[in-house]
Amino acid sequence: MSRVRPVIQRLGKSGVAFLAGLCLFLVFYFTDLSLAAFLDAVVMIPITFIVMFRGFRYVRQHALWSVRNRLLVVYTLMGVLPIALLFALIGLSAWALMSELGIYLASSALDRRLESLQGAVEQLEKIPTAERTVAVSHFAEAFGHSFPGITFYFRDETGLHGFPASAPPLAIAPGWGDVDGLLVWNGHFYGWAHAAHEHDEVVAMAPLSNQVVENLVPNLGAIGLLETDENARGRGGAAVGSITGAGRSDIDLQPELEGAARTRGTTPMPPPVSRFDLPVFMPSTRMHYHLETPGKTFPGVLWVESRPSAVLRTFFSATETFRGVLFDSVMAVAILFLLVELIAVWIGVRLSRRITGAVNQLYLGTRRVIHGDFHNRIPVRDRDQLGELSQSFNQMTENLERLLAVEKEKERLQTELEIAREVQAQLYPKEAPPICGLKLTVRCDPARMVSGDYYDYQDVGAGKLVFAIGDVAGKGISAALLMATLQAALRAQITNCQAIENECNGSRSIDAATLVAALNKQIYAHTSPEKYATFFFGVFDEPSRTLTYTNAGHLSPLLFRKDDVVTLDSNGTVVGAFAWAKYGESCLSMTPGDLLVCYTDGITEPENAYGEMFGEERLIELVRKYMHREDHEIVALILEAVRSWTATPELHDDMTLLIAREVETA
Repeated sequence: MSRVRPVIQRLGKSGVAFLAGLCLFLVFYFTDLSLAAFLDAVVMIPITFIVMFRGFRYVRQHALWSVRNRLLVVYTLMGVLPIALLFALIGLSAWALMSELGIYLASSALDRRLESLQGAVEQLEKIPTAERTVAVSHFAEAFGHSFPGITFYFRDETGLHGFPASAPPLAIAPGWGDVDGLLVWNGHFYGWAHAAHEHDEVVAMAPLSNQVVENLVPNLGAIGLLETDENARGRGGAAVGSITGAGRSDIDLQPELEGAARTRGTTPMPPPVSRFDLPVFMPSTRMHYHLETPGKTFPGVLWVESRPSAVLRTFFSATETFRGVLFDSVMAVAILFLLVELIAVWIGVRLSRRITGAVNQLYLGTRRVIHGDFHNRIPVRDRDQLGELSQSFNQMTENLERLLAVEKEKERLQTELEIAREVQAQLYPKEAPPICGLKLTVRCDPARMVSGDYYDYQDVGAGKLVFAIGDVAGKGISAALLMATLQAALRAQITNCQAIENECNGSRSIDAATLVAALNKQIYAHTSPEKYATFFFGVFDEPSRTLTYTNAGHLSPLLFRKDDVVTLDSNGTVVGAFAWAKYGESCLSMTPGDLLVCYTDGITEPENAYGEMFGEERLIELVRKYMHREDHEIVALILEAVRSWTATPELHDDMTLLIAREVETA
């Protein structure tokens, strides 16, 4: 059962129904249940169409899956099938031509002999009755060779007379006119001619023996005559020629034509000139008379069995020059056709193997690529389209292999960038900004994994808070490294200033300009010339509520005080570019409610689709609009507005925003 179940599943419902219906049809047919068999056949018609459709689909999906099988089908439909049909047409045409020629030769020879009988009868009719006895002896002698046993009959006022005297009595039914042709009498074929004029009647009857019929056309082959009408079936039928040469006096007419084809006479078949010179059976209808039915004809068969070479040899003269030229031309064309076909088959096999080989190589190559083998290469032998396709596949695998290596390198760099991002995140302040009369809110959104923007803040004691913001030239790893250097240098300078202040017992505070100048020299000394950064450094003193700052080439921060907006000063050039750069400092007093906004160029310089920058004016409008909200909400709204302005998912530059709000302290 386990073996039958998969077969049933593959056959499906329609296949099982078809087999069941076929079995029932065979049972009904062999048990003579005709009506049941007919009904079963009617029911099976749609099932048969369904099975045929499923079979066609199965062949198309499975047997025709490979290109090789598809090419074989194409070659069969476009090459083998037309050639087979052509050969079949040539063979059928040759058989029809040979048959017509053979029948024509035999029928023409028989007609000529029968016409001679008609001519003899017409001449005898013109001879006076008294002289006919002498004249008929001459006619009998003349026809004795072509028609052995020929007899003549005369009817006059005295009755019917036969010649020779041993001629059997002949009962001629009234109603015969002037006729000639074949006659069947007493189960035998005769050639006869009949002429009647008033009371005169002349008849010539020549029995057609086997030898006469077989020798109608010498060297043609076997020739025979058959009687095939319904009356002949009941009495055995008349037959003469090669069909009776084997000693068959009584013919089996079941059917006559097949009997003629099966029975060979004494006339041998012509020898074949080649293995393609096959025997050809050539039947033709030949009408004949019965003596007892005047004017009515009955069907018979004149058949010839010969070979094409014998037919052509008989039809054409052996010494005819045109026949030799025609034969040579036909043979030359046949040989040329054979050579062309052999060359075409050789070329077709070569091309099909080339196509299927290339497709198979591509298929195997793609399977290897699917499994991760990019080292496989397809051999390229020719410079045709298939060769170019194979070369393209090889280039594709090379590119994929190279891209895979690049992807691995990219993953490695991505991992390193992730590590660098984590390291950079450790460099930013880890503690919340202290509130020493000044509340700080900072956010940095890097354009890439790591950022070149910088911010920092630190409580240095004695009610003082220092903070900084900067923008390193460039992006990515190099900018992040300079940012780390800048942060380390700033922390070192602040620590150094704190140490000096402690040694001086607090008599000296942090000087913004001096610190930035020292920072500039340190950055310049330890980085390449093209590396620099904009830098803003501020020191807020809570007791005096003053902000001392140095702006080294950074975008000027904005101070929002009630309804006014104050732009802070610029006190020098960027840090790290020039060792001789000098820096100043500025000081301003802050009152509760003042809002200081520090930002990098990633806030104001992004462009929209029309090339318009976000700009400082839009930043001022946003801050004024949302100034009453919490500082972290203001930061989020500004960054979201910048992203909406660019309408791109990726940032073009790092965005850093620092907001410092003056608050009352307890």
